[in-house]
Amino acid sequence: MPDLHAGSAADVKSPRRQLITTLVLLVSLAILLTVAQDSAFLAAVPAKHHQIVDWVLCLVWFVLGIWLVRHLRHAVLSMATKRMRSDLRVPLLIARVFAAIGYAFVTLVALNMLHIQISAILVGGALTGVIVGIGAQSTLSNLFAGVILFTLRPFTVGQSVNIRTWMFSGIEYQGVVQDVNWYYTELLDGGQKRILPNSSIIIAAITVSARPGQQWFDVSLPYTVSMKTFGDSLSSSTNGQASAAILDFGETSYTVQVHVPHDIDRDAVRDAIARARGMGQGSG
Repeated sequence: MPDLHAGSAADVKSPRRQLITTLVLLVSLAILLTVAQDSAFLAAVPAKHHQIVDWVLCLVWFVLGIWLVRHLRHAVLSMATKRMRSDLRVPLLIARVFAAIGYAFVTLVALNMLHIQISAILVGGALTGVIVGIGAQSTLSNLFAGVILFTLRPFTVGQSVNIRTWMFSGIEYQGVVQDVNWYYTELLDGGQKRILPNSSIIIAAITVSARPGQQWFDVSLPYTVSMKTFGDSLSSSTNGQASAAILDFGETSYTVQVHVPHDIDRDAVRDAIARARGMGQGSG
């Protein structure tokens, strides 16, 4: 019988190794190209061609740097998804933060290779930044509020909530949480969809109800398990009351979103997942 714990450890270790390797390559490439600009070979190049050489090296760095950052984002997403299987939104947030830091690093190194003073850009763009910041105040407040909701998670997708906020004259909105993204929270109330800005959610009085509704679960499955096999297993365990749809594709697995009524025993869903994975290991 295969050692499932050993396999799980290997799955987590592989993205971690990919993450470390990508970071080392990114930093090493930045150092190598920066040192190459000051090498004796480039010093022998005529002065009129120095700018061309700088632009070529900068272009090489930018292309390879963006490619490595994308690999970095994928490694972080894979590692976070395996550790937090219950909600994909948190791993996505972590991966986006790492990607933003990586892109910023690539941009700063590129500016340095072109001998552009970063401090001058910051000082020169200070006034523009203030103007843009005032204009984008609403967008930024929703963005930061979305980060808070992702982190604290006062409610999850599938839960029934009542939200009362002073921003809309104290009106109370209720419904089942359908989605929580960077800017808005979507509630489904019968045939109506309510889209509320996140900035109004974090200052609202929220009541989470336990009344019957629909639950959403994100499940990661290896490619050895077909969608038909998992669907048949899920339908058999829940008497046809649960359904699933493919949500995302990864390097070694794909993610499905399972819709389950609240009155269904979660152990039935767990058994369906275990049975499908067992069939996949048998066929592999």
